[in-house]
Amino acid sequence: MHTVSEALKAVLDHVPAPVSQRIPLIESPGRVLLEAIVVAEDVPAFSKALMDGFAISVDDATGSGSVNSPTGMQRLRVVESIVAGRVPSRHLKSLEAMQIMTGAPIPQNCSCVVPVERVQIDQADSGWVDVPRSQMIPDANVLAAGAIARKGQRLLEVGTCLQPARIGAIGELGIAEVVVSRRPTVSILSTGNELVPIGVLPGPGQIRNSSQPMLAAQVMTAGGIPQLLGISEDDTGQLGQKIQEGLRADVFVLTGGVSAGILDLVPEQLALAGVVTVFHGVLMKPGKPIWFGVYRTDSHTCLVFGLPGNPVSSLACFELFVKPALWRLQGLPDLEPGVAVLSERCQVRGDRPVYQPVILRQETGTIMARPVSWSNSADLLATVMANGFARMEPEHGVYEAGEIVEVLPWDRRSCCQ
Repeated sequence: MHTVSEALKAVLDHVPAPVSQRIPLIESPGRVLLEAIVVAEDVPAFSKALMDGFAISVDDATGSGSVNSPTGMQRLRVVESIVAGRVPSRHLKSLEAMQIMTGAPIPQNCSCVVPVERVQIDQADSGWVDVPRSQMIPDANVLAAGAIARKGQRLLEVGTCLQPARIGAIGELGIAEVVVSRRPTVSILSTGNELVPIGVLPGPGQIRNSSQPMLAAQVMTAGGIPQLLGISEDDTGQLGQKIQEGLRADVFVLTGGVSAGILDLVPEQLALAGVVTVFHGVLMKPGKPIWFGVYRTDSHTCLVFGLPGNPVSSLACFELFVKPALWRLQGLPDLEPGVAVLSERCQVRGDRPVYQPVILRQETGTIMARPVSWSNSADLLATVMANGFARMEPEHGVYEAGEIVEVLPWDRRSCCQ
């Protein structure tokens, strides 16, 4: 039987390369670049003012001033007003100033912008302004052409997840479309005679299909597109038909029917549909019966995951195996586990590594993990406050508060970082 690391490697070894598509920039939040963003022109394209104020030459700071200037001030004639979107009509001459607005191009010979609140405007004649010589500092409040980025510079690399600030920067470069990875489609099928849709009152011996909305949410937070196939009874004809439908997606996730019971029909039906088994069973708790295989045609590959029916098992198997596959399908860097400090004592038993639901919180710069009390892999309600798993080894036995453990946060589609 595979270890978790061996099983994960087997999964990732079968993930095909991301499929690219060109989309409008406005539709790109959360998508992953498959083509680097290269700066096509200097940014900014022209030198501009960073504040509302007066464009001046610092050479005038050594001027003789005027008898009308207050002590420590230099009187300058205001010859023009420059607003954003307009260019100066001429260059700046000695002992002149131009009123300028934030973002407007600075005139030739300007070497400084003095904020408007630092100057004194002649109330009797607005054509003059007194500027403190202490504020006449070279390059102050001026953003030089090319100061942000130079032509040919690589701004964003392949594999970058697009978030609002990055999208805004791309737009500033005049790029209206981006090449990104296609979002993977994920078919989700629940199996079992005992299941009913979540909006239906269960009859005797029946339970609601809680795994399907949970898995759909996990797919969406991992960047995929869920395709819900509903429920298949433990019937070879119905199951076979649903499997054919599910194999059209990039990833096919089935829950239930992968253990060793008389109605665990999924592996057999997948084999009949042409899916090649890669592994069946992993040394972990919960989730030991997980099944993984690959379906290939000349034009299509589908990764197939048979997850145990108990919802906490499905939750764990998705986080450990399905999510990393979805990340690689999108061209994202492989997920790496983190570490946290246990805040409470915890004991594990059995012969397999346990993925213990925990509440992860940052406290004074340290990630703390508080174990959640849960009874078994069917106890989904006990995990509602949890936001991750901590891996605990059975041979360790008792984990004391303060020990460091490996953790897997569930919100790792915070990929846009």
